[in-house]
Amino acid sequence: MKKITALFCILFSIFIFSQSDVYFGKKKLMGAEIILENGTIKTGFLQDFHSQRFYNTDMQSFSSIEKYLKYDTKEFKFKEEAGSAIQIINIADVKRIILLNTDGSERLVYDKMKLKTINSKNEVVDLNKTVILPLEQEGKLNLYGITLVAYGQPSLYSTGAATKYLTTLFIPYLKSSNNEYAYLPFDINRMNIFNLGKLEAKFKKTLEESTKDCPEFQSNIDETMKVFEKRLTKDQKQMYYDKEEKKKQIRKNTKDKGEEDFLQMKIDAEYGIDPYLKLVDDYNKKCSR
Repeated sequence: MKKITALFCILFSIFIFSQSDVYFGKKKLMGAEIILENGTIKTGFLQDFHSQRFYNTDMQSFSSIEKYLKYDTKEFKFKEEAGSAIQIINIADVKRIILLNTDGSERLVYDKMKLKTINSKNEVVDLNKTVILPLEQEGKLNLYGITLVAYGQPSLYSTGAATKYLTTLFIPYLKSSNNEYAYLPFDINRMNIFNLGKLEAKFKKTLEESTKDCPEFQSNIDETMKVFEKRLTKDQKQMYYDKEEKKKQIRKNTKDKGEEDFLQMKIDAEYGIDPYLKLVDDYNKKCSR
């Protein structure tokens, strides 16, 4: 897990100096289906709903990333028709929000959950917050996540806004389908240069807590950890070379700078989420009963 620590040391310094929001902000109205806790389904429109999938962090600290990114919204503005009066729906009444394309098909899914993390003493901590997060993969173990985008100065001598695309960082949340709590393998809210060395133990504890309802997976957690270590050490160079070759081709073939940055960001994001998708897929195969 030394590679994990090194990676976060680099990204921690990058994100502190990032600026400006990027991509996909809130839209005035978007089609949505809201599933309430009592089973009622409301179909219509959400007003001013934040539906970003990529974020520039523009933060001087990580005191509450969910709050900064509006995932702790306490109420939602709902309309049955575009011209209807606004109805306020409290997050306590919401179970799931499905954003819809213009043809009514499903576009994005957000689920409500409470959050737990692991502190430096390897203890489970209830963060006492309720959030609604974007779903990446669904099963007995669900993967949710936030993709942070880092921009830096164009050169060492630049003093203006950070406009040069650097990389992305995927923040995963793991949640059993029958549990109201999601766990953070890497709690960026509590991360600092003094506890980076404890990432491995905290990651393992998170896996133990979020998968405790499946003995088949629990008995293999040490092996799962080795797979992650292997991906981040032995296989990392080849993965890095493959990714950089794709990005090189994008830089070569794309004329528009904005499009170039977006396509590179998309590749980085795909590589960032990949190990977690594989982990969740492995769990869901072993724990299908």
